[in-house]
Amino acid sequence: MSSVALRQPVEGTYHLRKIAPPVCVRDALAEIPILRAAGAQTLDLLADGAEFVSVPSGNSIFERESLPTGLFLVYSGAVRLMALGPDGRARVVEIFEPGGMFGELGVFTGQRYRTWTQAVGRTVLIHVPCERVVQAVAIDNPLSNRMLSAVCARIQRLVDSIGCTSSGGAAARVASYLLELDERAARPEGPLVLPAPKNTIASLLNLTPETLSRVLRNMSDEGVLTVSGRRIRIRSRAQLRRMTAADPGAAAG
Repeated sequence: MSSVALRQPVEGTYHLRKIAPPVCVRDALAEIPILRAAGAQTLDLLADGAEFVSVPSGNSIFERESLPTGLFLVYSGAVRLMALGPDGRARVVEIFEPGGMFGELGVFTGQRYRTWTQAVGRTVLIHVPCERVVQAVAIDNPLSNRMLSAVCARIQRLVDSIGCTSSGGAAARVASYLLELDERAARPEGPLVLPAPKNTIASLLNLTPETLSRVLRNMSDEGVLTVSGRRIRIRSRAQLRRMTAADPGAAAG
């Protein structure tokens, strides 16, 4: 096992530990949702230079004001995207789950990151160097369109999140988030699994951990859902939908 240094000019050098590939990196890339329709030439190009890296829980992948090194794809674990809020406090703005990608804005703009990322639990990523990503989108127009669509969808989610967390009450925020998770779930009939610990989810929703716990407890008492650790089973989607529009001025927590 060796260490691959991804240079961060402002904050120093961060070491993401290169690991022996758990599977063929090309095969792993082909299973990433945004790359499933990619042709052989594109996959070969991305796989050339791509590496599996391991990040311990809580460690940074890239820091604020660092220069981009490449595209990151989540193979296992999860990653939280962090930013400074208006009050100067760090908050979670997005969580990337297995199959998700991040770092693409830096790849295409070459600008220093204004945000930073941290592993949620032990996380394994695939790192694809900037030049390989740029070359791939240059020869694969459908991939370029899919990446553009993914970025636009992310921007829309962030806009929706800003609207919800700035004006919606605590219950409305939690209900909206659970419905979004439910919509993305691979098995709609099964329980939802929160992609990160509850304190991370609370930060994402601009709530205190205590407020999130109270809202989940109230929803459970009302028969809307059942909670067991990070597993949540929705009992009434109709009630959750009503909560998203109810009491918009409730305390944020």
